[in-house]
Amino acid sequence: IKGKDLEAVRGLSLGESLTKLTGVTTLQTGTNIYKPVIHGLHSNRVLILNNGIRQEGQQWGSEHAPEIDPYIANRLTVIKGAASLRYGGDAIGGVVLVEPKLLPVVPGVQGEWNLAAFSNNRMGVISGMMEGNSAQKPAFSWRLQGSARRGGNAATANYVLANSGLSEANFSATAGWRKENKGLELFYSLFKTRLGIFSGAHIGNVTDLMNAIAQKEPPDYIRNVGFTYAIDRPYQDINHHLFKSKAYWNTGDKGRLNLILATQVNNRKEFDVKRFQSSSDAPGLDLTISTVSADLTWDHFQYKGFRGTMGITSAYQLNRYSFRLFIPNYDALNLGAFIIEKIGTGKLQGEFGLRFDQRSMFHVTANNGRTYTSRSYSSLSGNAGIQYTMSKAVQLSLGISSAWRAPQVNELYSDGLHHGSARIEKGNDLLKPERANSMMAGIHVHANRFSMELETYHKQIDGFIYLYPVFPPELTIRGAFPTFKFGQTNTAMTGVDLNIGVELTAHLQWQVKSTILRAWDKTNNDWMIMMPADRYETGLQYTFSDIGKWHEPYIKMSVQHVLRQSRFPGTGNIPVLKPDGSTAMEADYIQPPPAYTLVGAEAGIELHGKKQPIQFILSTTNMMKVAYREYLNAFRYFSDEMGRNISLRVRLPFSVHHKHS
Repeated sequence: IKGKDLEAVRGLSLGESLTKLTGVTTLQTGTNIYKPVIHGLHSNRVLILNNGIRQEGQQWGSEHAPEIDPYIANRLTVIKGAASLRYGGDAIGGVVLVEPKLLPVVPGVQGEWNLAAFSNNRMGVISGMMEGNSAQKPAFSWRLQGSARRGGNAATANYVLANSGLSEANFSATAGWRKENKGLELFYSLFKTRLGIFSGAHIGNVTDLMNAIAQKEPPDYIRNVGFTYAIDRPYQDINHHLFKSKAYWNTGDKGRLNLILATQVNNRKEFDVKRFQSSSDAPGLDLTISTVSADLTWDHFQYKGFRGTMGITSAYQLNRYSFRLFIPNYDALNLGAFIIEKIGTGKLQGEFGLRFDQRSMFHVTANNGRTYTSRSYSSLSGNAGIQYTMSKAVQLSLGISSAWRAPQVNELYSDGLHHGSARIEKGNDLLKPERANSMMAGIHVHANRFSMELETYHKQIDGFIYLYPVFPPELTIRGAFPTFKFGQTNTAMTGVDLNIGVELTAHLQWQVKSTILRAWDKTNNDWMIMMPADRYETGLQYTFSDIGKWHEPYIKMSVQHVLRQSRFPGTGNIPVLKPDGSTAMEADYIQPPPAYTLVGAEAGIELHGKKQPIQFILSTTNMMKVAYREYLNAFRYFSDEMGRNISLRVRLPFSVHHKHS
């Protein structure tokens, strides 16, 4: 996603922005928390690189959204399949690259303001960026960037979602020094947010919980809450600091050596509902994870037909908690080494790679003195792929890979209330590493008036770790919550991603996108739970001729249809009340929601004055105000999705050029 496509999603979270890409959906918690899902996989199986640094927070949580400001990015890229090996052997789902633009090399100062307003939750967004380069010191460049978001209670088609507001403030600074054969770049970012958690998901007793799940709408005392910007308990406070230094040296005509050192500190506080007048104001859960990483890589230029990268990676982590135990304290050491080579310069090009990773987890303790078993895992990952250019317009690709992922601390040891997702989660210390063997094939067509990207994939994942609901729900002093456990199975996942664009006339473009996935539990001979439903989208865009100072005016209409997820486990141990009054034993507390269709619209234009062009984008989502629920939203048990939302985005670039005598 770049250029105008990126401008059209400014003001949204990273997870929401990525859904513009085919094959990417989201794992949601309410209307504030979005995590990218690539080919049905998410969280620990999807790596996110923030300006070249592997984002390290509590990413295992289904309601722990990436702590990244999308305004940092000049481009958002999703890497699927075998090519993700470069970034980590555990990237079974894929890799998300949040890529800033390069620091300026032309003397002068320039920047931009971005403003956005959203009608549904009355959210306002402001972002500013300024960067420059000096004519006196052309080797030095710099950039300052910041943004803020504030939104109140969101609304479904029929009612307001109590306590669903958010506030966010972010800052980043970059400085670079570049010479012909060497360079240094320093980067710092701060992400700070408070997210309200829908109060209808935190319920006082088991009877009320089961009734809330069975009802089509929340109870009156929840549904009748009006709009407010105030955020009350339950809510999350998250702070994420990242500092990076990158140095490079050209090694003659052989290649380039890169050294990246980084440190990250992520603090997450989760505040429960106060059930008693005397309850403490302290958070229910306080997690801090600190990460120090060092990566050394060498990019070598063409040598006997080969070009590639090799390197070693390392990271040391300290995780500490306060107050309630959900995951224990632990130290972790991650070590890796890889080599990736490419060959061929003509129509046929090949790529292969090999990677070794070791993950050790030790000093695993609880604050009450309990100790857990230290663990160490290591294995190899590999990939191979070819690309064949049939013509200027057509390219074929085929890739295979084998990767593995060690079980994470929450999958092994979690025990208690996972606050944000409003459920009890119980780990399984018998879990073994996953092994994913994958194949991906694609065809890419880019002709004059026609483009198509078709990708098919098949993954066999042995020891697939997943979370599944069990009965009964658990009653705690903080309320009653659905209960989930971690299990392990062998699964087969097959899917298709399709994106077609047709230029019908010089002004009219048509686009079709489709994402289809089938996930089969081979061990239990049944469908997998919590996999995204098939979705289809089509849109028409008409671009008008310029009118004086008004350039590139366009209007766009889109329709997205998401099927009901009919492929889910057929039986289970949870009694579910059916519409006819009977009770059935199901695998979830509620069956997947019905299919839904959403209509959207967008219009944009640029005003070209004496200085920089000003860009305006007006858009609407869920135009018909459809009441619907999304299967991959943890709060589908309790509430509908957001109703109609109208947004206005304005981009105001500016520049100050130095004059030379």
